[in-house]
Amino acid sequence: MQLAHESTTVGNSRWRRVGLIVFVSYLVAFADRSNIGVAAPLIAHDLGLDLRIIGTLLSAFFWGYVLTQIPGGWIAQRIGPTRVVGCALIVTGIAACLTGLITDLKALLAVRVVLGIAEGVIWPSFAVLFVRWFPGNERGRAVSVAQFAMPASSILMAPIAGWLIDKVHWQAMFVLQGLPAIAMGIVFMWLISDDPATDRRIGEEERQFIMRHRNVDTSENASFATVLRSPVVWLLGVASFCWIMTIFSFGLWMPSLIKQFVANGYTVAGALTALPFVAGAISMYFNARLSDQSTLSRGWFVAVPSVIAGIALIAQHYGPPTLGYAIVMFCIAGAGLYSGAGTWWSWAISMFPRNQAGAAIGLMNIFASFGGIVGPMAVGYFAAGSNAASSFYILGYALFAAAAVMLVLIAQNSRRGPAETGVVYR
Repeated sequence: MQLAHESTTVGNSRWRRVGLIVFVSYLVAFADRSNIGVAAPLIAHDLGLDLRIIGTLLSAFFWGYVLTQIPGGWIAQRIGPTRVVGCALIVTGIAACLTGLITDLKALLAVRVVLGIAEGVIWPSFAVLFVRWFPGNERGRAVSVAQFAMPASSILMAPIAGWLIDKVHWQAMFVLQGLPAIAMGIVFMWLISDDPATDRRIGEEERQFIMRHRNVDTSENASFATVLRSPVVWLLGVASFCWIMTIFSFGLWMPSLIKQFVANGYTVAGALTALPFVAGAISMYFNARLSDQSTLSRGWFVAVPSVIAGIALIAQHYGPPTLGYAIVMFCIAGAGLYSGAGTWWSWAISMFPRNQAGAAIGLMNIFASFGGIVGPMAVGYFAAGSNAASSFYILGYALFAAAAVMLVLIAQNSRRGPAETGVVYR
């Protein structure tokens, strides 16, 4: 209670500058990653692509994303996360613009891979910023603010993308939504410092507060080899593969599924696509508050919503083939999928040595990236004819598998005390 009171009286520069800019940066980066889902039906039509090829195109981002997870965290730890993220955002914006300027399939796949390479370094670098800039009792909220960009980007950008496609075509849409990432890369390097210890804009009282409390809820320093030998990291990786595979596949394929019910235009389809992400954003906020206030493991606040989302995805497949029913099930699935996002990463960060947070998050993201490769391709590959919805239910079973691994982690950590681990696992 004393720590929470102190955090409200020392100033909030860390939230106004670091938290807000991280959120906006991830918002525009995630939009450039996911807006291809809204344009996918038109891309398929204009380039003459079937569902399997579209699934490959949707997953191409993750071919590059998987390559830079551990290197991104390692580089950010050594040269500073600010320059890494700033340069990555600029490359992201350029690659996003090129997505709208290229019509050759091979070149388009290559550009999406480059986009993934650039974005792959961003989240591990954010992890380094979270550890340096936020005390342990605030880190869960800081991660949730950044993760809030995932549903928020679709709430804002999916309707805009649909409207732009109707007004200026899908190619111009990619260019117009790619430019903000370039601007944010410059802003990021200008306004954020690598560490509050060297930041000139932060007040001295707030600086000392962060320095005193930022090692709370992190374990002691260790080598990366120690991280690699930890079964916890590998279990987290398996859970990441199953759960985040579903998040990415859901976000990329759902616009196409909704478009099958909407006869005319992309503006309406884009607006309807935003609804499940609205549900996800609301549930993420309340779930993060509950996890911070509860004495239960944070893992419960990821596992239970995952099961609910899995049930909704399977129910959508076996229910009536109507737009209204599909939207309701997608909203329930969106709420379950995204509600645990911030809680998941704060839970994971608490299990890693503080000097290896970036690299360890990168290792987990490698598993997640493979999920991003496998999931969209699997939905397209197993689809019946031209109906991607016919295979969407397989994502529900992936969520059940993720929840099962999370329960193993919860049980394992409950048997390990602070004396053994150096961390109070929650």
